[in-house]
Amino acid sequence: MLLATYISLFQTSVATQSDTRLLFRCPDGYFEWDESSPTNEWSGAPTEDDWYFGNDWATFLADGTTPPGKSGVFPAGFRQFVLPRWSEPPICIKVGKDDPTEDDKFNSSDKKVEILMESPMDNVNLCINDASYTGVGNNDVGSVAVCGTGKLYACFTAAITTGDNFGFYVDCKEGCEDMDIDVWIRIRVSDKSWDDGKDTTSDDLEHWCEQERGEEMTDDDFGPVLYYTYPSDLVPDEPSKYPFHIRQIFGQNAGSQTKPNIWAISLIAVVGLACLFV
Repeated sequence: MLLATYISLFQTSVATQSDTRLLFRCPDGYFEWDESSPTNEWSGAPTEDDWYFGNDWATFLADGTTPPGKSGVFPAGFRQFVLPRWSEPPICIKVGKDDPTEDDKFNSSDKKVEILMESPMDNVNLCINDASYTGVGNNDVGSVAVCGTGKLYACFTAAITTGDNFGFYVDCKEGCEDMDIDVWIRIRVSDKSWDDGKDTTSDDLEHWCEQERGEEMTDDDFGPVLYYTYPSDLVPDEPSKYPFHIRQIFGQNAGSQTKPNIWAISLIAVVGLACLFV
């Protein structure tokens, strides 16, 4: 049902190379990572105002509620997706609007694209794949796939000569064949393109991804925080609540007996025998 929404988006726009490649992987449609996408459960990229850095984000998610002042649960700016069983279909995402020539920070044509991904299942091997890659020597430039378990980091060079927006898909190589997998994804696009050139090494687009790892953003509620933060990084090592607690009874500690001990049983036996001889 969710993917069906994107069929209408494709039908009302001009097909690009990214559209064709993504629809080849996901025939039922793809997601557009763009703030201006129509509002529904999965569309659009959360603005930085909606990023949440509290350690209780999982509680809001479980309760079906949202943090105060936010439009959804987006831990560190990540959005939750579900990778279906057998990766049929994979998660397909186009980074930007249908019109890649429009000046917008989410358009990825001729820019750097940073993708952070995390799955709570540590034993599954997931891959972030460049949708433009169809074989050896056919990729425009840069990485073609990044695979791993747990936290994944990928930096793609979207140097597409046609001015098309960058597209990618996420699939599973092993470990998740028999179940749906929750996946958290965050995407950021460089503010400069290759056409802007460079004046110094500090604004060299080639090193944009590496430079962003140490950059901070200022959150109204939590102060300075690193952009390079995954949802699991927000969960404290020492939880404030445990699934159970030990109650001390009658002032005794957890190692004490709370059932009648051997002396109490012996006293009861003596009293019972005495009653028989009365």
